[in-house]
Amino acid sequence: MYLGSKRRRRSPRLTIFLLLLILIATVFVHYIANNQPEWSKPFEPTPIPTRSAQSYVAEAEAYYNEGQLDEAIASYQQVLAINPDNTMAHVRLAGFLILRERTAEAVQQAKEAVLLEPSDPQALAILCRALDWESQYTHAFDVCECAIEIDPDYAEAYAYLAEVYADTGAWRAASQYAQQAIDLDYQSVDAHRNQGYALEMQGRFREAAEAYENAIFLHPKMATLYNDVGRNYRAMGKFTDAVDRFEKVIRLDPGNPVGYDQLGWTYYAAGEFARAQDNLEQATLVDPDYAASWGHLGIVNYALQQYEEAIVPLQQTIRLAEKQDIRDVRQVIVIVQDTTYDPPHPIERMRGDFYPLDRRGVGTLEVHLSPILQHREAVPQRDRTCGDLIAAELSPSGPDEDSRPADTELAKTIEPDIAFLNATGHGTLDVNEGQLEIRLTNIPQPAGIPYEAQLLMWPDTTISIGYFQPDAQGNATISFTFEDVHAAPVEYYYTLGFSYVHLGQCDKGVPWLLTSIDIDPSVSNPAWQGLAQCPEAAEIYQAPEQPPTPTPEPTETPEAQSPQ
Repeated sequence: MYLGSKRRRRSPRLTIFLLLLILIATVFVHYIANNQPEWSKPFEPTPIPTRSAQSYVAEAEAYYNEGQLDEAIASYQQVLAINPDNTMAHVRLAGFLILRERTAEAVQQAKEAVLLEPSDPQALAILCRALDWESQYTHAFDVCECAIEIDPDYAEAYAYLAEVYADTGAWRAASQYAQQAIDLDYQSVDAHRNQGYALEMQGRFREAAEAYENAIFLHPKMATLYNDVGRNYRAMGKFTDAVDRFEKVIRLDPGNPVGYDQLGWTYYAAGEFARAQDNLEQATLVDPDYAASWGHLGIVNYALQQYEEAIVPLQQTIRLAEKQDIRDVRQVIVIVQDTTYDPPHPIERMRGDFYPLDRRGVGTLEVHLSPILQHREAVPQRDRTCGDLIAAELSPSGPDEDSRPADTELAKTIEPDIAFLNATGHGTLDVNEGQLEIRLTNIPQPAGIPYEAQLLMWPDTTISIGYFQPDAQGNATISFTFEDVHAAPVEYYYTLGFSYVHLGQCDKGVPWLLTSIDIDPSVSNPAWQGLAQCPEAAEIYQAPEQPPTPTPEPTETPEAQSPQ
């Protein structure tokens, strides 16, 4: 018995027809999905437009206002990727790189700005500041004074000139120009900051702190300003205020080890060694390549008589500092001695810059050398500025034709050395091993005196890496190894030596003590006391004798003469 009606059987033809309809519908839907005309896509997103350079500028300035320098740098690099001829982008990028202490890169960006706009006072002023941070003070003076000559009302030019004077010990001039910058623009952060710097360099810490606080009022999210004022509070013994400022540095720039390092060093100065250890260890975790935090941690551990714990940090700071010294190489220079002078006069004939400029995490640096052609001294025309002359000096090809006088009597003539026109060179520096090799080609034979190769190092120091003479084919190879590099502060070397001595390991401590004596052989070096505690070393190495103290000797009483 059925509860419902009996199902009717479907015709085979109907089943086949339905299957065909389903198949056709499937094919149609697939076609439409893959061949949809543009008018039928009203709700799909449009392609993302390419960002303009101006949008990156706005983004960079917003980052700067928030104190996010790394992000501001990245945004301005995007601006220059779109428009490499944007002078102001080069200027702003150079300024941010300076605040991040990436000074070699800052100089390059500032030079680009001056080459683009030689008469732009902002470009000249930022080049002045970059050169100052590279310790090229003589050139920095000229560039800053040129910026002031072009625009006597540009406050930052006076502020940066004050910074140069402070770095060269001209305190009165530094204070004068810093105040002049503030008088021209009280809202200038750099004017107040550099007034504080000029005062700090004179040891006037209270006044310096006030100037730095004024800069902070104008830019309350710039971590570097809190670091500046914190140093001065610590120097005054106001440790609570210093701690507050360094904690602010950490909050604003947590990825930078400087805040933790300075906070830890402040706790050490205040006698709170445990807190000092905690913050210095944190600094080493934030950036294991920051040498200062390792050195400070080693000193704190030594002060706590934790000699074994002091050894590794001190070794690390010395290793990092010495490697950084090698990374601070800037240029290779080939010197020719002009024997027409008496004594012979050195002339640069080839030069090359080491790249990359950003040395973070870099193990190998390369340099390409090219000849330097000597031209007549440039004599400016009436419509040319000091900025045009500076730009001409920065140009790789030397002063341009328009800057040279037609009358040879108006300038000293220096004939270009045609023999060096085809000279080339390439060098590689292994930073970790400290080994440099340079290969030169098409070098003419010297006129009697061999050529000299020199390295320009930061901060503006030159070292000779040897003399050479090319073979008959004009080829030469220069090999140099950095050996006697003492870049770390001397106290790290003798403190490491003392750590071993206190552990009864004179054989390991004496070499470090001797290294510190090589750096500072004066009798005030505590390393001499360490050697005295190691009998086997004391027999060989003696401290220099003190100058003898003159002792009065009684004058002999003349013998009485008998009367004639």
